[in-house]
Amino acid sequence: MKLKISIITCLIFVFQITISNGQETIPSLKEKYNKFFPLGVAMGEKHLQRQDTVLVPYHFSSITAENDMKPSRTIASENKFTFERGDALVDFAKKHGLLVRGHTLVWYNQTDDWFYENDEGELLSKNELFKRMKSYIKAVLDHYRGDVYAWDVVNEAISDESDLFYREDIKWFQIGGPEYIEMAFRYAREADPDVKLFYNDYDLINPKKRDKAYKMLKELLEKGVPIDGVGMQGHWTLEDVNKENLGKAIDLFSSLGLEVQITELDISVYPYYHNMDRSTLPKEIKPYTPELASKLAEKYKEVFELLRAKKDKITGVTFWGVADNKTWLSNYVVKGRTDYPLLFDKDYNPKKAFYSIMDF
Repeated sequence: MKLKISIITCLIFVFQITISNGQETIPSLKEKYNKFFPLGVAMGEKHLQRQDTVLVPYHFSSITAENDMKPSRTIASENKFTFERGDALVDFAKKHGLLVRGHTLVWYNQTDDWFYENDEGELLSKNELFKRMKSYIKAVLDHYRGDVYAWDVVNEAISDESDLFYREDIKWFQIGGPEYIEMAFRYAREADPDVKLFYNDYDLINPKKRDKAYKMLKELLEKGVPIDGVGMQGHWTLEDVNKENLGKAIDLFSSLGLEVQITELDISVYPYYHNMDRSTLPKEIKPYTPELASKLAEKYKEVFELLRAKKDKITGVTFWGVADNKTWLSNYVVKGRTDYPLLFDKDYNPKKAFYSIMDF
């Protein structure tokens, strides 16, 4: 047993030396991009061990809590909070001099049903829901004050359906109407005057959804709602993102005077999946062939060429995961299917896509 532990320790040490001193072999992402925008990565409890803890501070300058600051992980019951997992990530960030993005305060998903109900299990009134939301936001922002530089305040409020503007089938909207979005930002600003406040959503390269988000944000800003930026979730595929639709979206949101960040970047090698019946999606697993590696590298190259060209409008890019071995895309979209959406493979080796965004 002692021999096995020693071997594992040696392997970890060798990996650390390779990352720390092998700049010529593995250049640092954050150093390469330090004149453009900060690069971040999503982390969770599963990343606070071994290779992840070495790779992250070497390549990235900020972290986002993948799940550990979401409502269901943060609030156990009214006025009872479970900050332990989020605190562990903040401690890791402090140890390595990394910034922290908070994700997320108000979201229809990963918010437990009790949050919308009274003691009898009945839905709260609008005023009661807003009172609970205000108390919750204040408690979270007070706890992380000075440790988190930005929050995704409202996440995914816009409908994917062409004939709907907002997500109307969620309890936030059913109880609070569209006003819940405005009040979330107002409560967040009241709780912390200094933290940056973002609206965050996916598929904002889609012109229909992009234009709805633009309209909503424009109207809120005209009402004096305190919004600092928009987070464009980069859950893209090889087919759906290109320089044209990405550039137009960045320009449009920036025209409102908002910061633009790419908040959840991974590029799936499988077809588009947003708002689709997952039972109908292809179940086959694509092998990671040299041809597929080249396609992914070319797409990342295209995306980052555009992002670098828009550096004056972008204040951060965050990858949604460290390496392919722990990507959510391998299981959540189609159970058991393997995806390869990130810059590092399942063994933490930099992929062709990694070098494609470093070659400029």
